[in-house]
Amino acid sequence: MPAIMDDHIVTNEIALLLPVAIILFILARRVIRNIKGAKYSTASIFMAPVIYLFLTLYLLVGLMAWQDIAILIAIAAGTVAGLELGKHSDIFEKDGKVLYRRSNEIMILWIVGFVVRIGIDFLYNPSFAMIASGEPANAAATAQLAVYETSPVIFGADMLLALSAGLLLGEAVMLYRKHGSRYGKG
Repeated sequence: MPAIMDDHIVTNEIALLLPVAIILFILARRVIRNIKGAKYSTASIFMAPVIYLFLTLYLLVGLMAWQDIAILIAIAAGTVAGLELGKHSDIFEKDGKVLYRRSNEIMILWIVGFVVRIGIDFLYNPSFAMIASGEPANAAATAQLAVYETSPVIFGADMLLALSAGLLLGEAVMLYRKHGSRYGKG
């Protein structure tokens, strides 16, 4: 019997550590790309903002009207801030390739928002607690999940995601403009 329990614990640890490893990989990749620069293409600069916008718009499903409006305002405010902070982004050439580097301010804000949003999920999401404990879902866990999904903390984190989407979108537009003014095309 103890061998089965040990396997169960190992499985639960893997189930929790795998998402952490993926998150660390994403963060490391973003930081390295920002330090070295990434090959410029219109698709590459707009990929992250589009993904964030889709994730943010997905959040609108099932929210109350005032929450929808608040999230759309956060996207708009983030876009305006991203246009301004995007002035610190850079288009440059290295070894005959056109590269870009996102602004450090937006990179830091994005990392903070990303870590906070994911951290809230790990700390407060009852689904993660069930995985860690190995307990099957029951009515109480389902009720906890419903409270979690409607909590002000989660809505605040979703607002942070919306703001990040806007920041990334504004910066992408600024990078696109910089590239166009330097090379005469997007």
